Amino acid sequence: MSKTKEISVFVDESGSFDPDRSSSRYYLVCMVFHDQGNDISRQIEVLEQNLEAIGLPRDHCVHAGPLIRREKEYTNLSRQERRGIFDRMMVFLRTCEIEYECFMIDKNLIGSRQALHDPLLQQIVGFLVRQMDDLNAYDVIKVYYDNGQHELAALLKEAFAIYASRTQFVKDVSPEKYKLFQVADLACTLELTRLKLEEVGALSSSEHQFSGGPKSFRKNFLKPLMRKRKT
Repeated sequence: MSKTKEISVFVDESGSFDPDRSSSRYYLVCMVFHDQGNDISRQIEVLEQNLEAIGLPRDHCVHAGPLIRREKEYTNLSRQERRGIFDRMMVFLRTCEIEYECFMIDKNLIGSRQALHDPLLQQIVGFLVRQMDDLNAYDVIKVYYDNGQHELAALLKEAFAIYASRTQFVKDVSPEKYKLFQVADLACTLELTRLKLEEVGALSSSEHQFSGGPKSFRKNFLKPLMRKRKT
């Protein structure tokens, strides 16, 4: 009997469906793809050991945005300590055999939730159609989303309906459970920072201080990420 071929899709978002652009100009959805035939248990073990070595629990859930901005649980950590955590996540990203894709809507160009929904759905469906040859190689497509935004949860079900017979939406997903969900969060954070850098030509003060400036951001963060992009 042939072994079932399975691919996992971890989904995270940045921004809000709220058309009020004061909440966030850009709405991003990032998907991280992992062929379950490619074992990453060793990479997970190394990441957990590295987190433990710098005083964090092995199961610590890394939140990229708060790390950069020195927020939430990272308030009392120095730049060096926060960079240590971030750099370990970047090593994990680089060494895992994964791919990602990012979808973006500029809310300056829309005026309602529906106006955001339709082009975002079109982007995602268009991508899934272009990936049909690759995705048809799998017996099961498992989608991991934490249902943080009900609009996106519904949209994902619409988009993956083209693979309805093989798609499973995993229940009770949380970032704490899955390192690759944290990679999706990392991708969202870096892609959003890239957009803002292109828009204004500079990083925010916290982003500049954390990364070492635009050149360092592109070299150390963005370039390794972009190597994992599917298209």
